[in-house]
Amino acid sequence: MTPVSHRLSALFACLAMTGMLATVMGQAIPRPGLLDLPVSARLAGSAESMGAPLDATLGDILAQGSLLDSTHSGQLHLAYMDYFAGTALAAAVYAKRPENRRWVWHTGLRNLGYGNFTGRDPVGVETGSFSASDVAWVHGISVPVDSNLTVGLSLWLGQSGLPERRAGFAQLDCSANYFRRDRQFRLAAHWRPWGGQHTANAAGSSGRFAPDLRLSMTKGFDNAPFILYLTYDEMQEWDLAPEGFYDDVIDPLTGDTLASGTWAFGDRLLRHLALGTGLKLGPSLGFRFGYHHRRRQELRLTNAPGTAGFAWGIDFKVRRFDLSVARNTYHAAGSSTHLAIRTRLTDR
Repeated sequence: MTPVSHRLSALFACLAMTGMLATVMGQAIPRPGLLDLPVSARLAGSAESMGAPLDATLGDILAQGSLLDSTHSGQLHLAYMDYFAGTALAAAVYAKRPENRRWVWHTGLRNLGYGNFTGRDPVGVETGSFSASDVAWVHGISVPVDSNLTVGLSLWLGQSGLPERRAGFAQLDCSANYFRRDRQFRLAAHWRPWGGQHTANAAGSSGRFAPDLRLSMTKGFDNAPFILYLTYDEMQEWDLAPEGFYDDVIDPLTGDTLASGTWAFGDRLLRHLALGTGLKLGPSLGFRFGYHHRRRQELRLTNAPGTAGFAWGIDFKVRRFDLSVARNTYHAAGSSTHLAIRTRLTDR
């Protein structure tokens, strides 16, 4: 058996284990933030609307594995996200196309560090300092079916290391994209059908991750320098608003019924949508802007909505290095900063 066959056998064995993990765990639990926070600065700068970019880069495959192609072979992508109050996300991914093969593989690491903390016993006496973090390894392949259609598989294996909790988790990503370069159009689907977490002690919970599906579309134009992005996510559930959000309320002073005033259907639809646009000013400079309606509804303050739900980013090139910077609001305390750098280590 060749080394390539060994790698493929190991990958599919891991996929089978992931499916078994999700099957035996009945209770649905939230995914670790490590698997949901976008580490791609380009994706973050479009408010996560750019799930199917026309000019896909290596960093984009962390959110949509089927975007990986032979042009990414030999590239290294490094990314960093300053999230909040000492919490930071970092990632590294490398891609390679085996000689005389159509498919391309990628491998990488993602780490979410929560910072350093001071421990105390029940009476408040310091017991020393400790750190907490989540780390995950990803490995996957992308296979072109024909000149327009590409499919991909990615497997995430990770562990969560908190002071009183040790947990292992796994997740399988399936993706596909249809690309028409002549029409400047790409349609992509990203499905997370299996995954789950097992906690080694009683401080946490074990269970499966609920499957989800996301569709993304991008359209460019021959005679215009901008591109339009659209993503429809969380397709497995229609109503994403909190319970009772659209209900009428009773005025406690007058007893009158006060209408909600929110168009329920429109708000439910928009909570699934992320919209964005990109402006390309040349081969070495581009801008992005995006809006995520659900994030704005959940994070904005009534008296000071600020920029919750909005994002912007910039791409530029310096010699052999491609750099991306983005600002996005993931919490009410302010915006998060994303940095990414990409370069080629070897020939294709």
